[in-house]
Amino acid sequence: MKLIIPALLITTAVVFFNCSKSGNAVHHVNCDGLVTDTAGTGDNGQIFMPNAFSPNNDGLNDICRPITQNIDSIGFTLYDENDAVVFATDQLGQGWQTTFITSTAKRYFYKIQARTLAGNHIGKCGEVYGLTCFPVNPPKSFYYFEDMLTPGGFTGVTAETMATCQ
Repeated sequence: MKLIIPALLITTAVVFFNCSKSGNAVHHVNCDGLVTDTAGTGDNGQIFMPNAFSPNNDGLNDICRPITQNIDSIGFTLYDENDAVVFATDQLGQGWQTTFITSTAKRYFYKIQARTLAGNHIGKCGEVYGLTCFPVNPPKSFYYFEDMLTPGGFTGVTAETMATCQ
């Protein structure tokens, strides 16, 4: 009994001091255990996700969505920097189209879980930026848009013509 009380006090102190809320909290989507490819299985199901979109209604890169090949079903969820769900769908080809981005570069987080036509489960997690202009830092070359997707991945050149942020 004498050892239980000090152990309880130490545990309480550790928990109390480690539970402070910080303005620099790390936001992320839990991707533990997510299979990201089907290499070696003979399955050619793939998920491509741009890391930027430009919701300016010009008909080019306006929608935040995954692009898939040989995928049977999908779950796509988009979170804001406060980890709140801003969009979710289970429809292939569907994405989030918004015009409400007030900052020059707003960061979102995504999680994609899919089943290939061969029945394998794959997924992808990461960050995507809604841009109203190109930030100076990181440089324009950091961003890849849906219109840059080629059979070899995001290797094309974007036709996006946004100004550089001031």
